[in-house]
Amino acid sequence: MSFADIIEGLYEASEHIQITRYAQLASSSIILYEHLITLDSEVELIWKSSWSAGKALFLINRYYSLFSVIFNNYAFFSNTLTDSFCRHFFQWQGWTGLLACMIAEIILQMRLYALYSLNKKVLVLMSSSFIIASAAAATIMGSVLMKITASAVVLPGTAGMFCVPSGVSDKFYTFWIPMLAFETLLCALALVRGFQSFTSDGPLFRSGRHLVSILIRDSVLYFLVICATYLTCLLVWISAPTSLLEVPIGFSVAMSCVLTNRVVLNVRSVSRDLERSKSKSSSQKPVGSRRMTVMLDEDSYRIQEGSKLTDIEMAELRSMRAESPDIEAPFTIL
Repeated sequence: MSFADIIEGLYEASEHIQITRYAQLASSSIILYEHLITLDSEVELIWKSSWSAGKALFLINRYYSLFSVIFNNYAFFSNTLTDSFCRHFFQWQGWTGLLACMIAEIILQMRLYALYSLNKKVLVLMSSSFIIASAAAATIMGSVLMKITASAVVLPGTAGMFCVPSGVSDKFYTFWIPMLAFETLLCALALVRGFQSFTSDGPLFRSGRHLVSILIRDSVLYFLVICATYLTCLLVWISAPTSLLEVPIGFSVAMSCVLTNRVVLNVRSVSRDLERSKSKSSSQKPVGSRRMTVMLDEDSYRIQEGSKLTDIEMAELRSMRAESPDIEAPFTIL
């Protein structure tokens, strides 16, 4: 190898390191910016709500991703790296990326399950596909990480250091195939439900068409962006050199984290607004001053004009209103 080839190789390696660092900063900025602009919504819609599986998963997805961003930036920009640290960092980063994607997919499955009115067949389909896809991706990740070695390399002409992996399998790109296949399935389910919502006139969609449309819109947008992100990761890992494998990883974590958070916040926001509007409209309805008919479960109660309801009748009316299906959400808000 000539001296010119060595210089060219060093220049290319330095350029790839800079590209990787810029990509890490860009993906980190997406997550940090999203945290800042939605902090008020998080406090109002998440922290003030009662504990549930959806709330717990939201907080894990939101703050575990934030922690991983902080730690990743330390690894990418620190000047005190060691070979041992670099090896453990690549293992931690691989499993963290898989875990972040799995948490986001669990949340989206819960939303689709609710959107399908808690249909057990849909739940079985999604759960079984999720287990198969996650097991396949974890197997590929584990087999590759077992063979990876890493070195802390001092950058020429600077005091900076960078973790450089070696021994990466050329089949590592297959990690994205099961993930992409599963996201395609979820996207298809969201599109099918979206088509049904605009062609059906059932009580589910009549009572909460706006809430359903918001959920379908966010779900379809999420799946389209995530599918494009995973496909980009797949293509980069197939065609790019090993020194550029880190470039798309940060964006896959950022997109799944940010879009999943938005799906949860948007649905809870619309649900809250619906409850407020129903409470406001119900409080403005006059009682006892004019003739009115209350229809509930095909039973009709007529209040004569000018009559005054007794305390017992008022209690019965409130009980009937509480049990009315018209004020229930069209599906479970998880």
